[in-house]
Amino acid sequence: MRLETAVSKINNINWKNDGEFTKKIHFGYEYLRRLAQFYKEKQLKPKSPAFSNIPRFLGDIEGDIDISTYYNTDILMVFENNQSIKNIVEWYLQLARYADKCPEASQYLRVYEPLINLLECGGDFFMNNIGLEIKNEGYYPFNNWFENFVDAEPHDINDL
Repeated sequence: MRLETAVSKINNINWKNDGEFTKKIHFGYEYLRRLAQFYKEKQLKPKSPAFSNIPRFLGDIEGDIDISTYYNTDILMVFENNQSIKNIVEWYLQLARYADKCPEASQYLRVYEPLINLLECGGDFFMNNIGLEIKNEGYYPFNNWFENFVDAEPHDINDL
């Protein structure tokens, strides 16, 4: 059920947007804050956000999900051109699949939701091992990211 909902959410994104996202909402900030909270709660040593596959950290043994079975060529072309978006969407779906088997894991879907919400609004992002860039929002370097976000105040990203 959660996987089905997540697939539907991703399929409803307008992947042919023109990249003119201009809302000043703190999607990147909130993603990093929620990810830091996950690491703190689970008492795990923080990894780079670019490599934070939460389902794997929770014990998902099924591994990567084959996204080509769920999406059309427009979406797959975006994934081919932006590995960061592909990773976040794959991890989001993998976590949704895992939450169908282990419902307590569903609470962690909210970690990825800021970046999924950004895509729903027509935004774009790029992430590598040194930082997260959100087009028209800002750049978040990953040096000391955990320390900078673990006790940060939440920002409301629901007022779209």
